[in-house]
Amino acid sequence: MALYEYKCPDCETSFELMRSMSAADAPAECPACGSTGGRRQLSTFTSLKPGGSEGFAYTPATERLGGGCCGGSCGCAH
Repeated sequence: MALYEYKCPDCETSFELMRSMSAADAPAECPACGSTGGRRQLSTFTSLKPGGSEGFAYTPATERLGGGCCGGSCGCAH
């Protein structure tokens, strides 16, 4: 099971659901308006890496990848 982020096309509410990978892209019911057209959104994640004072340091995904929408490799300067 994994946590996925969805967005309702009717009321534009963002919400999360715990689902199996096989059901990840299935339409989801919006908890706000009840619409069944919620679509999965791309989302970021955070990882831990060795090196912090507690043994691990918090590193946002964008920092770990070099920042931006594509990790900085496309030259978009984001």
